[in-house]
Amino acid sequence: MYRAARAALGDAPLATGALVRAIQDRSARYTTDRARLAAPADKAGDLAARAVFFTIADAMKIAIPLGELAGCGALPAARPLRVVDLGAGCGAMSLGLVAALDVPLAITAIDRDTRALELAIAAVRDLAARRGRAVTFVTRSDDATTARLADADLVVMGTLLNELAADARLAAVERAVAALAPDGAVIVLEPALRETTRDLHALRDAVIARGTAHVFAPCTRTAAPCPALADPTDWCHEHRAAVLPPRTAELAKLTHLRDDGLKLSYLVLRRDARPLAQEPNAWRVVGEPRSQKGKVEVRACGPAGLVPLRLLRRNRTEHNRELERTTRGELVIVDAPVGPERVEIEAGTRVVRRDPSAR
Repeated sequence: MYRAARAALGDAPLATGALVRAIQDRSARYTTDRARLAAPADKAGDLAARAVFFTIADAMKIAIPLGELAGCGALPAARPLRVVDLGAGCGAMSLGLVAALDVPLAITAIDRDTRALELAIAAVRDLAARRGRAVTFVTRSDDATTARLADADLVVMGTLLNELAADARLAAVERAVAALAPDGAVIVLEPALRETTRDLHALRDAVIARGTAHVFAPCTRTAAPCPALADPTDWCHEHRAAVLPPRTAELAKLTHLRDDGLKLSYLVLRRDARPLAQEPNAWRVVGEPRSQKGKVEVRACGPAGLVPLRLLRRNRTEHNRELERTTRGELVIVDAPVGPERVEIEAGTRVVRRDPSAR
């Protein structure tokens, strides 16, 4: 990505001070100054920041939904895998696909920003050659909200929907689903901000209500409404440990952004009803275990909604101690009924942890 950016932009926008300013400006426009989202202080600097900071950090994120599809044997079977990268920008999602999947890929990247697409072409083709991947990568300058989509096995959207109006978001997703092969999937990744994530929860519910597609991940709950929408201060997102590349890590430290792991919100939709977990008592862990006097509680979401799983220390046994070791994003299979306020884990309750990306 640095080689592609340097060839297109020169050295000045890639100097550390210039990058720090551009990264901070872009972050502010996404978080506290969204009215200025499309108006960077410095267009060349903004493109440099997108390329060598945000693109690199975001590229790593798609490994999470891809891993969960693969872990369930739910990756589409076609080879090459036909991919549409919608709103591709500098190619973060495409780079992540090349890094994560050792299968032939035929990627079409669509975006209105031709300069960003030029960087994506150089970077994706370079990475594919270095990894020895069989990748065909073509770009198309077009509006992501109206572009014609060819038949696809995967449609990926990275940090696209939050920049659209609510009706345009739903329309974009419905068009993406319509382009899918029967075993295909749409992967949506969004910033882990409360406002943008709650919008993604609402989109999930609209897709279910309209019968557009089935929810594969991150939910084991396939019905609407999303329980996180009940509380206006709540939202469900991922926070995963990650090791950034050295130059990216240095910029993260200087800007205080992305320096504590990867945060993201995501949604995986399929045309078929294949679930992330077959077990009816599977819960997605949506927070770290909280140890309090005499008990451990884990916030989890499942078919019954958003419910705490509680283990009193006096009931702790080898059957249920796995609850204390859970981490955000894991699945837990809990052999216990749902009570009016929580799932109470007794001494004989069996708790099984599972990484949804592991076969």
